Amino acid sequence: MINTFGGGKGTRIWICGDLHCDNLGSFTDSTGRLVYDLNDFDESVIADFQMDLWRLATSLVLACRENKKNSRNAARLAESCAKGYWRELKSCRWYENVRYGPWDEEQASSSLRHFLSHTKKHQGFPAMLDRWTKAGKGGLRFKVQGNPDLEPLPIESVKKIEKALLAYAHELKHWPMEKPRMFEIQDITRRLNSGVGSEGLHRYYALIRVKDNGADPYRILDIKRQLTPSPWEYLPKKARRKTREFCGDSQSLRVDLASRALSRHTDPWLGRLDLKDEEFSVRERSPYRAHMPPGLLDEDASYQLGAILARAHCRTRDSFAKKAFESIKGDKSRFRMQTVAIALGYADQVLLDYQGFRENNKRSTQGP
Repeated sequence: MINTFGGGKGTRIWICGDLHCDNLGSFTDSTGRLVYDLNDFDESVIADFQMDLWRLATSLVLACRENKKNSRNAARLAESCAKGYWRELKSCRWYENVRYGPWDEEQASSSLRHFLSHTKKHQGFPAMLDRWTKAGKGGLRFKVQGNPDLEPLPIESVKKIEKALLAYAHELKHWPMEKPRMFEIQDITRRLNSGVGSEGLHRYYALIRVKDNGADPYRILDIKRQLTPSPWEYLPKKARRKTREFCGDSQSLRVDLASRALSRHTDPWLGRLDLKDEEFSVRERSPYRAHMPPGLLDEDASYQLGAILARAHCRTRDSFAKKAFESIKGDKSRFRMQTVAIALGYADQVLLDYQGFRENNKRSTQGP
């Protein structure tokens, strides 16, 4: 099925690898602009572009079902996503600069535009710091006591992470200050309850203070251990070989390269560090980090998510837009219908798997 509109080296690019609705969201890019774009690259690999599109369309179908909508509504969301992807791909094919344009309030429309406007108004540095930190001796500290999402670290672990962060600072570009003493480390804590697959025991938050950075000197760096991506064993051999050509067996390098390939105005804090013989990625936690609630994911929003994905894919390689355009243009209707069929079937399987998981979990807790 993948060979109908791809499957060859011309449509094999860096993909997100886990592109559900919640892995697109709002954040501020390195220019300070509030955008809506891909925001998670932990599962990224080099593979056919359709794997991202199918997974995104499936998540839209699941979101629709979560809101008690019928199968016709779900099919429309998946079709709108495929339609948005195709039309934006076509634009990127003819106008190369389109792929580098940000999807901000000016570009967004309808529910997505209202969402960005609301996010801009109600979130920001004060709200983020109020949630995660409190005033202490010598400045802000993480709000650990009574917070189920954070856990204090032993002083030995804190010192090791501080040392690794100073080495990480040497590798950053000259932003926003001269290296290597770009920032002061205020506090470090362990991040818990951060979602399935996030490896809570191997994820940390570092509160840093950027010198001479005006009214908003504090930043929170998300330090996350990177493992072999979950789709790795199911990828075609060519896709695995191509991914290894770029990053070898370094998982933090894989995430770094994918982030830079798929993003526009990449997070300036993006980097890598080694800790206890484990690899970690580093990036800033945006004070405007959020994603659209399932109830707002209508046909127009689905269309825009498909278009946002197309732009990200076209950034990865100059020739991709032309190759993908040529593979789809002969039968655009079939391209949309195939996406819908896969999304509906995939969503059915997800629900069956979840039901089986719950039943097994219930039996295991009840015991023999």
